[in-house]
Amino acid sequence: MGVRIPEVTIKCPDPTIERVLSAIHQLWGQLTKTSPPYSKGELFSLPFPYVVPGGVYQQLFYWDSYFIILGLNVSKLYELARGVVNNFFYELKTFGMIPNSSELAHLSRSQPPLLTSMIEEVWRGDKEWLRLAYKWAKIEYKEVWMDKNTHYHPDIGLNKYYDRLESMLRVKGEAYLHFDEVYIPPAFWHERVEAESGWDYTGRFHRQCGYFIPVDLNALLYKYETDLAAFARLLSLENEANQWEQAARRRKDLMNRYLWNEPLGMYFDYHFPSGRQHRYYSLAAFYPLWARAASKRQAAEIVRHLPLFLQPGGLAASNIQTGFQWDFPNGWAPLHWIVIKGLQNYGYHREAQEIARRWIRLCTHVYVETGKLYEKYNVVDMSIRTVGRYPSQEGFGWTNAVYAKIAVDLLGCTVCLR
Repeated sequence: MGVRIPEVTIKCPDPTIERVLSAIHQLWGQLTKTSPPYSKGELFSLPFPYVVPGGVYQQLFYWDSYFIILGLNVSKLYELARGVVNNFFYELKTFGMIPNSSELAHLSRSQPPLLTSMIEEVWRGDKEWLRLAYKWAKIEYKEVWMDKNTHYHPDIGLNKYYDRLESMLRVKGEAYLHFDEVYIPPAFWHERVEAESGWDYTGRFHRQCGYFIPVDLNALLYKYETDLAAFARLLSLENEANQWEQAARRRKDLMNRYLWNEPLGMYFDYHFPSGRQHRYYSLAAFYPLWARAASKRQAAEIVRHLPLFLQPGGLAASNIQTGFQWDFPNGWAPLHWIVIKGLQNYGYHREAQEIARRWIRLCTHVYVETGKLYEKYNVVDMSIRTVGRYPSQEGFGWTNAVYAKIAVDLLGCTVCLR
């Protein structure tokens, strides 16, 4: 709606991939929305155009947007990409957090913290804008993720997911407004917390997500800290840069203490009530590679586990079939990008190429059959017969974006303005 799609020349060694990439370029117009000047229905208003995933999801989502921005940049939609991030600054100003999505029901929780990674993708040398972005990123880090009453475990020094559900119930339709206490069933609260993780749902958390220190969350916050250090240096704030680097070193040490399993050579989530790691093999273990938080030796150990996940169509989210959608046999575009980029960071280019080829082959195969790209795929039988609580949605923002990014970065495609 209202976005002009640039005229580009797209070339790929494989003509079918070129065809899909051309379709993705045009799809951004359909997935771009603008808000009315007031809240409408269940969505709140946003000042800038934004990109939705597609299907039933017609809201601005937090973590989806990082991956979507990668694709917008491939399509040279730089202004739209920065506008998406400006919307997150507006949300921070208005609500004190970046909600899960721009739906009123999602105002009690956030999503995986990828704001600094988005800033890194869109600032494009504009130091005046970067100064503003740095200010808002610090606010999110300190007031949301380092709040010891919600997302920070002060005794462990690492972070967890949380949902401020009681405050939400008090607001929505004035429910419980006249009661001193609100009873929320623990299972329901944990389910809501798991939605903040983005992995809704998975066997990783034993249905107790609020009691875990997750590997991926802490790797994301490690990158957040190293990004803030880099931004501070670009802005000549040397003291602040040193402080952020110190915070990142501390986090890495604590991740090694609580999340790294030396005998098994793997990262696992930590269940803090029992003081034990949950030895559940999932692609979350690759986030420290994406964030550059792992040592070279740790990376080598993690890479040895790739066969647990590798399937004909790419990577399964875990190696255990639970019936949840963030587990075997489902494959997801964001996890493919995290793993591919993490492997590249440590020099495992052959492995990254193989995963890229398999994932693109699957997405291309389904597109040729259906004319569509989807939210998630079955990487075992190369289809959209996925497990989970709802059918795979078509559209689809992060799949389109990761497809385009992989095609350009790893498979020899080019996208040039005419």
